[in-house]
Amino acid sequence: MNQDLENQLESIDWEQIKKLRVTRKVIQALEDLEVPGLFLTPSNRRKDARKKYLGYGSRKMLKVAEKPFFTFRDVSILDTIAVHTTALEKYNEGCTHSIDEAINTEEVTKVQDPFGLSHLSCVIKAGGEHIGVLRVGVFISGKLDDLTFEKIKESFIGCGVQSKNIETDIRKLPVFASEKIAVLKNLLQMLCEEIGTYLEETQNQGTQSVVSEQDNYHGLISKNAQIKDIVRQIELIGASDSSVIIYGESGTGKELVANLIHHNSSRNKDPFVTINCAALTETLLEAELFGYKKGAFTGAIADKKGLFEVADKGTIFLDEVGEMSLSLQVKILRLIQEGTFMRVGDTNLRKVDVRVISATHRDLRKFIELGKFREDLYYRLAVVELTLPPLRDRVEDIPLLAQHFLAEFSQKTRKSGITISAEAMKVFNEYFWPGNVRELRNEIERLVALNQNDKLLRSKDLSKKFFYETYPENIMVAEEEEEGFIKRLVDDFEKGLLSKYLQKHKWNKTKVAKFCGITRQGLNKKISKYRLDRRR
Repeated sequence: MNQDLENQLESIDWEQIKKLRVTRKVIQALEDLEVPGLFLTPSNRRKDARKKYLGYGSRKMLKVAEKPFFTFRDVSILDTIAVHTTALEKYNEGCTHSIDEAINTEEVTKVQDPFGLSHLSCVIKAGGEHIGVLRVGVFISGKLDDLTFEKIKESFIGCGVQSKNIETDIRKLPVFASEKIAVLKNLLQMLCEEIGTYLEETQNQGTQSVVSEQDNYHGLISKNAQIKDIVRQIELIGASDSSVIIYGESGTGKELVANLIHHNSSRNKDPFVTINCAALTETLLEAELFGYKKGAFTGAIADKKGLFEVADKGTIFLDEVGEMSLSLQVKILRLIQEGTFMRVGDTNLRKVDVRVISATHRDLRKFIELGKFREDLYYRLAVVELTLPPLRDRVEDIPLLAQHFLAEFSQKTRKSGITISAEAMKVFNEYFWPGNVRELRNEIERLVALNQNDKLLRSKDLSKKFFYETYPENIMVAEEEEEGFIKRLVDDFEKGLLSKYLQKHKWNKTKVAKFCGITRQGLNKKISKYRLDRRR
């Protein structure tokens, strides 16, 4: 059980719940129905009915009862039971049975205890967990005819209760017909849902992840050990002019890291220029990078600087550098080696001083083997290599990032006080995130944009994709026609799933191995093969 929610259940502000619109109406309806009492038991205490309960009273309003039973109506049978050990044990048995039935079925359940008295129980859920059970007791179901009366009386007498005492107590019990019980079930369900929502809201308000300075490096937000190591490297390589290549799936923050390297360098007062090499054809990409001379091609009505010239004295970021053609790679190599280039259609060499940072989601070493990337250019680009982990391997960062984006978009839309429910956050933590941080940011933006004065974002508000198996399309790092691409794709998929399940089960290898249908030894081999690290 979530300890924070359990603690709230023990010290809940019932006066605050009393003010809630739904609760007020339910309380009034319960009072009109002459319900004798409500008993709320935390889930971890349901096996011992003698522990503290929370009880409902029309004038005292849901207060902690220091004795085993609390009622606001004259149901003296409970006091009679309390002083007879055997009767108390049997009554507790009925209470526990009622509570467990509600937990097992997750529905409002009606059971009879060993005395023939009826109980209604309903589970309170918050954050996807069972927090406690609200039980209505005790009453007689149907009608109190002579046969029913005698059966109940004999049950108590068998436990040592005196006949003259119990007869009066039984006749004071409320009798509910089936129609009344149906209404009571609905009211009980509504009250449990309202308490669960309140617990979620108060938990989120009290425990929302706050991004500390040590977890926010100029916008790179993370508690992850691998990201922390990258931050340390950024601080070291910023002082040099060495080329850097950043590996990572789409949406992991490669451009942000490149920007941080630039701003941590001596070039930070000069331009930082970016271009996506996969977004343009070879001809257009060359013209964008190197510029062109007037008349070089149709539409070239004037000389134009290329991005390398624009970035002179600063830094250029070549995103998706693996998509660049071999012929263009030659020109990039010469520029890096000699610092010179020619505009398209020109014969004059131009000189620039620019630092090159590149990024890719491809396996460039494999591309070199396939003849798709120049080895000499690779070594020029990859003086320093950084690898950004996917979001699914940074589960500890999901609440931080979600809260960061929530604050950002709440401010932009002037919608204050919005929180994310524990249940919705659990869905986030278990999702594969093929689009990584960018996908999380987009989802939070969508949730805030569609929010209509609701202070709590629940799992039902999330996009439908979160409730279906998601195929991680962008983990594929090779073209379909490449040799062995299926094996690499399967390996990447298996690595992602194992990482997800290990995080989900808190690195309990026995559970994960059983879940995956493999031996623990087999799981250890795969962990070693994929270099999975529980610190990440």
